[in-house]
Amino acid sequence: MTVTWTSVMGVRYPGEVRCELPEPGPAEILGNSALPHARTAYREAAHAAVLHAANLAALDVVEREVATTRVRARALRRHWIPRLERELRRVELELEELERADGVQRRWAAAVARPGSPS
Repeated sequence: MTVTWTSVMGVRYPGEVRCELPEPGPAEILGNSALPHARTAYREAAHAAVLHAANLAALDVVEREVATTRVRARALRRHWIPRLERELRRVELELEELERADGVQRRWAAAVARPGSPS
């Protein structure tokens, strides 16, 4: 059995599988007429089992990634985004206060610098 792994959006999972069974030996060739039919059925069943196992493994990987992504998205929505929005509001208020204080200082400096202006 050969498994070729595929990666999509950072998720690595089994992509293509190939099941190579050995060719029948001389003793198997000389069997009764049911043997070739049984051999064909066995090969088909083995190939289907390998394909099914690879598909289950891929499904498991993708389901785990979806669950992890849900947890991360929930953490972003519940914790990080509100925290960052609060911090943004705090910084914006701080900047507004600094701009007001700067304006007051400029007006005061301009009034002091004018000759003949009342103090």
